[in-house]
Amino acid sequence: MFLAVVLGVFGFIVLILAVYVGGNWLLGHLGKRKPYSEEAARRYKERLLNPCWKELEEYFNQAIPERIKHFYTQTEIIDRRDLRVTNANGASYHIAQFLPADMETLNGIWPDVKEFTNFPLATDAFDDCYYIPLNGEKSAQCPVMCYHHDGSDVESVSTSLDEFVHRLEKTRLGPG
Repeated sequence: MFLAVVLGVFGFIVLILAVYVGGNWLLGHLGKRKPYSEEAARRYKERLLNPCWKELEEYFNQAIPERIKHFYTQTEIIDRRDLRVTNANGASYHIAQFLPADMETLNGIWPDVKEFTNFPLATDAFDDCYYIPLNGEKSAQCPVMCYHHDGSDVESVSTSLDEFVHRLEKTRLGPG
């Protein structure tokens, strides 16, 4: 009887380990994004450099803040990928890419972010979304927030877009 219990527990542990390792292997191989084709990369960059302010203002039913519009004129920043920025508390954030300002981006973001009046700004390697809330008491400063999709929690990255840009310029890393 004792031997059957020990073998049963050992078998259960082996099964759990196999599922864990196999699941991670599957996620690693099936979950990888396919590299963009040249045409897709060209189209993405074209969208990134040509924001559609009018359609976004109609969608949000309000004007897009000038700070955001000015940010999208800074092509040397928005065209970069794999940046790291540190906030005032010393926390470090990875930005995989900035997002085009258009309806296609809005249609592709997490529903929790889209549900509210949030302007999607960038994503990280895990597809978490950096966004700017367009409503609220501090919306005039355009604070930058990070939505973590795996727990649906939100974290403040910067109290204003100006501070965020300043920190990006100070801590630029990665290829341009």
